[in-house]
Amino acid sequence: MTDQLNPDSLLLAGSNDAADLQVRHDVAAKSPSSTRRRFHRRHANSAKPRRPLAAVRYPRVIFTTLMGAMAVLSAAGGVLMLMLWQQESSSGVLTSQLDRVWELFDVLRQIERFAAFALLPAAVVWAAIATHNVGRATGRRRNELVAALSIPVAVGGVWAVGDAVVAPAKDWVSGGAGVVLQVVFVLIPLVVFERIAETAESRRRPLRFAVLLTALYLGLLQGLGGLSNITQTSDPGEWSKLGGYLIVLSLVQVLAAIAANEAGRALEDGAQHRYELRHAFGESVLSQAALT
Repeated sequence: MTDQLNPDSLLLAGSNDAADLQVRHDVAAKSPSSTRRRFHRRHANSAKPRRPLAAVRYPRVIFTTLMGAMAVLSAAGGVLMLMLWQQESSSGVLTSQLDRVWELFDVLRQIERFAAFALLPAAVVWAAIATHNVGRATGRRRNELVAALSIPVAVGGVWAVGDAVVAPAKDWVSGGAGVVLQVVFVLIPLVVFERIAETAESRRRPLRFAVLLTALYLGLLQGLGGLSNITQTSDPGEWSKLGGYLIVLSLVQVLAAIAANEAGRALEDGAQHRYELRHAFGESVLSQAALT
């Protein structure tokens, strides 16, 4: 990325940042003391860019890979249901065969549960490091703890609402209200990372798309069913429906994994780009000072 940067554009960008900072400094100097304190806290480290930590990509790769693995598990469950339905249509299914299929289905559920448990800490670690990198690159500190905790808070809220409201709902109104409340919890990380992305001047569309797909996934999971909440049945008519539901759900999960990976990479690239711009401007200032 560095060798694609135009030195003139870097100097111009840096000069614009410096001019803007000087104007803000002049305004703050004429403002009350509380405003001046806020200004100095915000821009205290603005002249000291530090290179973002390269390790941030590893937890991102881990949690997006686990998201993809969960999509594969949903697709495997869908294929299993469709094969069972086809077997029943062609030659019938023995009781022992049906029991074996549901045993395999339970194994897929267990693997999905382990993947979900491993996904959460990886996402939390990525959020903390990515937020820290934005602070290092821009000189404007963002709270890593708030960013990291926004993810388990959203997951915990979705799980609690699903268990207390959606699962025992007797009609579609109560169930729909529960899903809406779950989406509200999903929006918490969006609000947090929107501000972080704004600081890094990174692309925010992938983040919004990832949250939209997550909300769609929750609606499908609660409305149609998923690998984790499908109940065992011996009705062949239900097998084809469950298989189709799981295939559709797996496609949404794949798209969500791609969007989450792109959202994370956009934030990382934004922090790296801001560091390179500010570092290049600092180098140009030092070289000009040495010449004079």
